[in-house]
Amino acid sequence: MSLKEKYGGTLGVWENYTPKVYDLLGPENFSYLADLRASRCVSVLRELDALNARPLFLGEEDYPASLAAIPDPPDVLFVRGTLPKEFSRSIAMVGSRRATRYGASQARRIAKGLAEKNVIVVSGLARGIDAASHQGTLDGSGSTVAVLGSGLGRMYPPENKELAQRILDEGGAIVSELAPDAQPLPYHFPARNRIISGLSSAVLLIEAQLKSGTHSTIEYAQQQRKEVFALPGNVDAPGSELPLMLLKDGANLCTGPEDILVQMGWQGQDTEQSSFLTEEPVLDENDPSYPILKALAMEEKTMEELIAETGRTAGELGAQLTILEISGKIERRAGRAFALVR
Repeated sequence: MSLKEKYGGTLGVWENYTPKVYDLLGPENFSYLADLRASRCVSVLRELDALNARPLFLGEEDYPASLAAIPDPPDVLFVRGTLPKEFSRSIAMVGSRRATRYGASQARRIAKGLAEKNVIVVSGLARGIDAASHQGTLDGSGSTVAVLGSGLGRMYPPENKELAQRILDEGGAIVSELAPDAQPLPYHFPARNRIISGLSSAVLLIEAQLKSGTHSTIEYAQQQRKEVFALPGNVDAPGSELPLMLLKDGANLCTGPEDILVQMGWQGQDTEQSSFLTEEPVLDENDPSYPILKALAMEEKTMEELIAETGRTAGELGAQLTILEISGKIERRAGRAFALVR
């Protein structure tokens, strides 16, 4: 039984803090809570209660074992929502805040596929790849955990508040080692990344440049002896720099959720591959857009290349591309290029 359950809330723990809780907490956590009391941190506990959040101390039964095993686990983890009881089937999905359409769509696709196989997805609720990973997991009716670089009462970035609420509403969790009112300061995020990796069995990098905050997550994963996966991208795309370097250095290749399921032993070797490298789109020859979709079947094409291959005028092609993009069949990429959504 947790202290919150025993005393009916975080304030109850505070008010019933006596030597009797020593055996429940152990010497380190007992001392930690004593320090909080000495510094008059009642306001912190009031904020947690207002957020319907709870503190989870290192050494408590519900503290994630995978996180406790890393060299520098947080002494306390503040939790909103439902934290999974164990993380043996979990993966951190990370990447650039400035995600390309390719990166975001692949993150969402892979996360959805993993969620459908009961794999927990951990990420940082940041813009770009993080948000796409959380969204894909929810699309697959799975469990996802967001680790913040701010306090639980300072949801960041603000445009992801709706996504954060969806995570909570659909049975996931939002966690932070920082006090509820902590601001999203730059130096909070590298430290946050050790928790993202620490909670997970493996880490998947979608896209990032060599000099990026995401690199620290990979470094933590390597220090923590976690499996590292990387998604290949265009060799001349800035976001492919870090994934391609990792792949050269021996990281596991990921082209779809099946690669992770097989490598991690979460599904048998006979897993059917359905990655974007092997899928063949099914096209309807009677569809007026068939020439465009056929031209994009193997690779992305620019506007000029599509004009040359389809024989359409720029005006006709532009109108059809807009309709296909709105319908979710194609996506626009850098350099006036278009690609099928797979």
